[in-house]
Amino acid sequence: MTLLETQISLNTWIPAAWEEFVKIADDPASSKLKGYYYEKRMRFESMSTGSDHSNDHAVIGFALIFFAAQRQIPMTAKDGCSFRRPGIEEFQPDFSYYIGENADAIPWGTRVIDLNLYPLPNLVIEVSDTSLSDDLGEKRLQYEDLGIPEYWSLNVQKAQILAFSFASDGSIRRIRESIVLPGLKLDILEQALQRCRQENQSMVTAWLMTQFQTH
Repeated sequence: MTLLETQISLNTWIPAAWEEFVKIADDPASSKLKGYYYEKRMRFESMSTGSDHSNDHAVIGFALIFFAAQRQIPMTAKDGCSFRRPGIEEFQPDFSYYIGENADAIPWGTRVIDLNLYPLPNLVIEVSDTSLSDDLGEKRLQYEDLGIPEYWSLNVQKAQILAFSFASDGSIRRIRESIVLPGLKLDILEQALQRCRQENQSMVTAWLMTQFQTH
């Protein structure tokens, strides 16, 4: 544990001024921490290094890119990217996706994405191994309040995806097929995650490619 990690409480939301959060978030010593700021509270958590988490992370990341390419849907993926509304909030999900007309919205060379300058991502995903309760709690509320169209929480321990659609009229609903990536059925992704418990990733990928071509 680094000196910085001993000075802050990890995996919990604590009251903090924006300036205090930014000082920690932008410190090079925080490079292996994920940071969130919401309703004048901050949360830092260690980036997972667990084998199960990293395996599911890799499979889902590839699956969405291949699906979008196969369906010719413009899309750009961000892995562990930070999004900031200066003075108000910040979030750093495992995955975020700019889809359709937003696919090329973020110019090359951008570090932290300033939401006063650039649009929100269309889809955000948290891969949850030890952080599931928070990913379905405060983080989900933050993404809902922001107006992100779609949010997934991937439960590594159960190979399960809980997905939510946040409509512009304020309504919320659970979904089993993506709205922002039409035709992408979450049942197929969950089957791929389950197969990963017995098969290597290349075999699972070959199976996924067949499923995407036939569904």
